[in-house]
Amino acid sequence: MKMKIYLQGCQTNDGTSFTCPLSSSVIIFILRYCQTNKYELMFVSHSQEESCCSYSVEILSGLSWSFTTLPDVPKPVQNVLLPSVYQPETALVRSGLCVLLRSIIKETHKTSQHLHLIDLLGFREGSMKMCAEVSGWTKLCEVDLSHSISQLILKLKANKLGKPASAKQLTLPCDLMKLEGHFLKKCRVHNDDKARRVEMIRLKDNVLKFAQGGNVDSSTHVDVRYFNELGQQTKLTIPRAKVIDGDVGHFKSFASYNNSCLQIEQALYLHHGVRKIKVEKLLDNTATALSTNGNINTDASTDKTSTTTEERGLKCLNSLVKGPSDLADLVQQLTLSDIQYVHTYSEGIEMTLADLILFVYICSLLEMLNFNYCCLFAHVPSILKWAHHMASLSTVASAGEQMGWSVKGMRDALDKIFESKNIINGVEAELSFIQETEVNLDDDEMELTRCAKMKHKALKPEVIQALKKLETANIQPIIGNHPYGDQVHIDWSTLPPDVHPKEGDVPESRNQRKCQQLENLVTAVQSIAKPGDVLVDFCSGGGHLGIVMAYLLPECQVYLVENKEESLLKSCSRLNSLKLKNVTLYQCNLDYFVGKFDVGVCLHACGSATDMVLQLCLKSQASFVICPCCYGSIQKTHLLSYPRSQKFITIDLSYKDFLTLGHAADQTEFNIALEDRGRLCMSLVDTDRAEYAMEMGYTVNLCSLKPLSCTPKNNLLIGTTNFRKAHIC
Repeated sequence: MKMKIYLQGCQTNDGTSFTCPLSSSVIIFILRYCQTNKYELMFVSHSQEESCCSYSVEILSGLSWSFTTLPDVPKPVQNVLLPSVYQPETALVRSGLCVLLRSIIKETHKTSQHLHLIDLLGFREGSMKMCAEVSGWTKLCEVDLSHSISQLILKLKANKLGKPASAKQLTLPCDLMKLEGHFLKKCRVHNDDKARRVEMIRLKDNVLKFAQGGNVDSSTHVDVRYFNELGQQTKLTIPRAKVIDGDVGHFKSFASYNNSCLQIEQALYLHHGVRKIKVEKLLDNTATALSTNGNINTDASTDKTSTTTEERGLKCLNSLVKGPSDLADLVQQLTLSDIQYVHTYSEGIEMTLADLILFVYICSLLEMLNFNYCCLFAHVPSILKWAHHMASLSTVASAGEQMGWSVKGMRDALDKIFESKNIINGVEAELSFIQETEVNLDDDEMELTRCAKMKHKALKPEVIQALKKLETANIQPIIGNHPYGDQVHIDWSTLPPDVHPKEGDVPESRNQRKCQQLENLVTAVQSIAKPGDVLVDFCSGGGHLGIVMAYLLPECQVYLVENKEESLLKSCSRLNSLKLKNVTLYQCNLDYFVGKFDVGVCLHACGSATDMVLQLCLKSQASFVICPCCYGSIQKTHLLSYPRSQKFITIDLSYKDFLTLGHAADQTEFNIALEDRGRLCMSLVDTDRAEYAMEMGYTVNLCSLKPLSCTPKNNLLIGTTNFRKAHIC
């Protein structure tokens, strides 16, 4: 049975075409790229605000598809933003573009391993894995560029139709300039030294085999450029022995070659694209090094008629490189420091899922420009060069042609631009672009990595200053009592083994502390929840808290919301064993969950995730039971700012002051010198959260877990709306 993908799309009245946002275009493109038909596309009618893409239904040929409306989709799917996939047999919903695409690649790879699709997930399968709330790179690819390019395409459409919104000069969004700046940065490679060593061995081996007339690496292409006696550029190519699947042909380089350098470019052909390195060696340095080793005509290196070191270097090189064997001698002198990785793809030297997502965005924009790209070249040349290379890959081009895009036309048009010396600023002299803003590539907000930003580290005077502001304003944390007082225990011996959170070889003392943490939260939920309530365990991990709630409160529906697939699969296994039918699993980022619920809970949600959970509870007018964690990881996002409450803002507590409190709040380990100050800062941060909820009409109790020793992060926020009856002290 095919899994159903629910994505946004509206069919036109005549039934021959449909419109959709960029996210839906990406999904169709990935299905074409993966050559899979194991999914059924369910297009759900939606708002037309970002439906910038129009297609003939013919592009869906060979795929299973239909159109429906939101009320007709399953209830679990209505609780999340589209696109999403629903697996009824496991009660699992996956939501969000990156989550969904990663799932498609993994599932398709299982049955089509010869395509090596898993390679698209990159190093340690980390491509687009981090959620947008903490990763600037995922946010740019999944959220920002999708929105800004959609808006730009809609403006271009308005220009074509001559609508009032049309204009002769359009603004390039800042997000596009961020991507351009990203391509200009130095390429990052994991295990850099090891990778360089492998590339150097491959290069030397191929050049030596070529010189000896042997067979070179079947997946490698080497392009050597040097200068002959007339000072003209000469190219010596070491071909590959055979063509492999997905061959992209000879890779054309658009780099300019400096007359003082020997340059060697090596391309390793992979299943998904080409990995390239450049070796660059200054001629004069080469001449000196080789002369020292007795491998070069010393007369050329000491020629007094040559006025510059560059001229002497050229003569030295020309006297050296007479053929393949001479080139082999030269290459043997190269070192690892001569290796330069080429930033060929968005995440480095190999193509990943990020490149396929971005290709859809850029290709959709270029299609709207009808191949008149001169107006863009002056602003985003690196993006256009990347797009040209992507379009030269046969697998990408094939998927693009199935989407109805003229990929060959795009390549040809870009070829003309790259070869032209006169860049015309404008499309048919009627349209031009300006940059939205000057992009500062060194700005912290510009950090585009897979991982979260570095934590703020505060100095002692900064902590004292922040605490002084709060003391002057007479703001002190008020710690209350748990609703059940000290009676928070659960008799674990009466529960099935799979309800118990015990894992593997974890020490018994740690298991005991985990049980104590769960007892505090579960009993707090029991004091609030009523039969028929929907309880949501946010950042549920392996489901320890949610499973206990589902078992002890069988008349309630429990949702487990977690971004990490591995954690949810552990939950799924335990739920199957317990045969619990009141649990639904959601793999998605927090902001993709939009369902209504009655009680939201989370245990040790890291940093800003705690505030996102609190925000979701307030939006749904739901009660909450929250145990925060990782205060030093708090960072403002596109959804959150700090401080949260007006009470803290009005005393002029700055964002940096708040980060300082968060840094100090993580110093709460037992029996350390800073424990007392750390606990104070931790409670002050949570007081800001409590004040924020109270400003929204909540009754909030900030109390502590019992016993305190169960975890250093032992604050507990319990909040109820004024219309829900609760037993809170």
